[in-house]
Amino acid sequence: MKCEGCGIKIQSIDENKSGYLPQNVLDEKIINNEKILCQRCFKLKNYNQLMPLDINSDFYPQLDKVLKDFKTVIWVIDIIDFDGTFRKDLAEKLKNKNVILIVNKIDLLPKSSALSEIKEWLFKKVRKYLNIKKDNIRMVSSKKGFGLQRVRKLITMTEKEKVLIMGVTNVGKSSLLNKLINKDITVSSYPGTTLNVIKTKLDQSNIEIYDTPGIEPNDRFCDILDIHSQVKMIPNKEITIQTLKADPDKYVFLSGLAYFKILEHGDYDLRPIFSIFMSQNIGIHITKEEKVEDILKNRKVAFPPYNEEFDYKKLKFNEYELNIKEGYDLSLPGLGWVSVKRGPLNIKLFIPEKMSYIIRKSMIKPKI
Repeated sequence: MKCEGCGIKIQSIDENKSGYLPQNVLDEKIINNEKILCQRCFKLKNYNQLMPLDINSDFYPQLDKVLKDFKTVIWVIDIIDFDGTFRKDLAEKLKNKNVILIVNKIDLLPKSSALSEIKEWLFKKVRKYLNIKKDNIRMVSSKKGFGLQRVRKLITMTEKEKVLIMGVTNVGKSSLLNKLINKDITVSSYPGTTLNVIKTKLDQSNIEIYDTPGIEPNDRFCDILDIHSQVKMIPNKEITIQTLKADPDKYVFLSGLAYFKILEHGDYDLRPIFSIFMSQNIGIHITKEEKVEDILKNRKVAFPPYNEEFDYKKLKFNEYELNIKEGYDLSLPGLGWVSVKRGPLNIKLFIPEKMSYIIRKSMIKPKI
């Protein structure tokens, strides 16, 4: 017997291990023909409380084996963290599959965003790694229900038997699935909610959908932090935009995990103009050079981390000198991005080792 929320096998022996449900509760659920959720899923669903369990929920090593049985794969990514959720190694595994790319959380983009332009940007980016038709890229909001009817239609037009749904943690995969199947499975902001593959059916269809656990990267900025901080970083409303003129020698902190020094003016001695796109729960702070050392020690204005006990000494920061042209973004996976409206923007970037940055053409065309 498996948990209907996470797919793990139900057990009543050890409450500190996954799948636990007290025997008396399990018996009562069976007698009353009620939905069976493990204790972990029950607390997630009803109290948004994460139970600490010693489990290995990283599904990545099992992915190749599971993919062999599927022709059609629904790959869910997050538009707010495109570079952290559209993984090139995953694209390589899917190169011979019929991929439906679901681009979630478009409700969090600025209202002024031109979705048609963003979809064109997406198509140019992903077709380098996937053999995909533009119509197979669907921009949706699982929270608002936007775009889901077309996703259902696309699935039924391209597949008659079964599809696999996959994605990295916190892209909103389980929320999307709930809307597609019109059924309630365990949904939570916490990574690793789904522990095993769960089989269900597309609403008003005989097509089986197999839901997989979220794949856990380790190179996004949020991956440095504890699980509760990761949840808090996730935007739950439209992301904030802060537009600045660049003054040489000023420092810009983007959380406590990334900051940069502005090195010089752009062309014609005009100050560069750039916009920062990030969650409302990420601190953005501009300061003078003489204040940097104090911020690095105290970090009261640089957050996340939100935990005062976080040990910064374990982080080693690398330095990169960058020239970012007008019309390009500096993307920091798991954190946000900086878009240069008037450039170039010349900076020295400081980020923890093993973290990456990406220079890309602007996802949202700059307007001055």
